[in-house]
Amino acid sequence: MAEELGTWPAEQATVLLEVLQKAGLSPDAKRTKDGVLVTVPEDQADEANRQLVANMDAIAKAARQPKANGPRPPSRRPRPVKGADNQPDKGQSSQLGSERMMRIAKPVGLILLALLLLGVVRNPILVIAVVAVLVYVLGKRAQQQGGDDHRDGGL
Repeated sequence: MAEELGTWPAEQATVLLEVLQKAGLSPDAKRTKDGVLVTVPEDQADEANRQLVANMDAIAKAARQPKANGPRPPSRRPRPVKGADNQPDKGQSSQLGSERMMRIAKPVGLILLALLLLGVVRNPILVIAVVAVLVYVLGKRAQQQGGDDHRDGGL
C-alpha cells in the first residue's frame, strides 16, 4: 500500500521528488488535473514526512521561482497570425474590477446626488447649478492630484 504525500504543483513536486530520492526513498508521482500526486511505499512514509518537513523551505521556494518562457522575454506579446480570429487588444481589460469601479464612482455619485437634490429641492435649475459646481470642483481637484489621465495618451 502507498502513502500519499499530497498533490503538488509541478515545480514543487519536482523538488520534493529530488529530496526524497536523495534520502534513499522510492517516491512515485502521478499527474492529475489538480497537480502531481506524490506517493511513497507505506514503510517509507515516516522518513518521507521527515524529509518533507526538513526541506519545506526549498519546496516552497520552487513555487516562487518565475517560470521560463523560452527564448523570448515574458513581456513581449505574441504576433497576431494572419487569417486567425484575433481578439481585440486587452490593454484596459487588465485593470482590476475595483480600479474600474473607482473610475466610475464619482460620476455615479454625482448622478445619485443630483437625483437626491431633485427630490428634496423642487427647483431643477438649482440642482443643475449645484451639480455643475461639484463637477468643476472635483475636476480641479483631480487635476491638482495628477488624476488627469489623458496627458499620457490614455482614455
